[in-house]
Amino acid sequence: MAALVVIGGYQYMQYRVANINDLESLAKLHAESWRESYRGIFPDDFIDNDVWEERKISWAKRLASPKSNQYVLLAIEKDEVCGFICAFGNESSKWGTFIDNLHVAKSNKGKGVGKQLLHLTAKWADEAFENKGVYLEVLEDNSAARGFYHRLGAKHQETNLWQPPGGNETVNDLLYVWESNLPLLRINN
Repeated sequence: MAALVVIGGYQYMQYRVANINDLESLAKLHAESWRESYRGIFPDDFIDNDVWEERKISWAKRLASPKSNQYVLLAIEKDEVCGFICAFGNESSKWGTFIDNLHVAKSNKGKGVGKQLLHLTAKWADEAFENKGVYLEVLEDNSAARGFYHRLGAKHQETNLWQPPGGNETVNDLLYVWESNLPLLRINN
């Protein structure tokens, strides 16, 4: 089922649940987003050479054999995937629904795509699961993403170490939490 956002009579963005046919587009956007956001955090060799194949393999597994609580929503403009979110409903008894990925194409940043993906995912979680919290992990050096989540009301709860793919160094991975999904349900683009 697809949702269509219409602003002033202009068809802005279509949102729909991903399927296996979206594998290439999803992996491509994910790899491009990592290249843009994580250069200097992930090893250059991984970013330059291995990220596309690693993301494709990961998404092939997720789309072919999804967990029962998995939700992958795409934002599509002019038949092109320009954003996506991947969530696992009620993944934590303490924090609720886990937002595992949220990525928006560089050309669509600042247009409300990420907010709408979060809003629609919070709505899905609100309807499907008892625990109404939402949480995610964001790398400490990803200041743009951290600022975005702060503006939407997420609170930093803890810091953990994480080893990025392709490297031996660890980085700080911050846990951000919305104790209730209400702020995300109230997002108005």
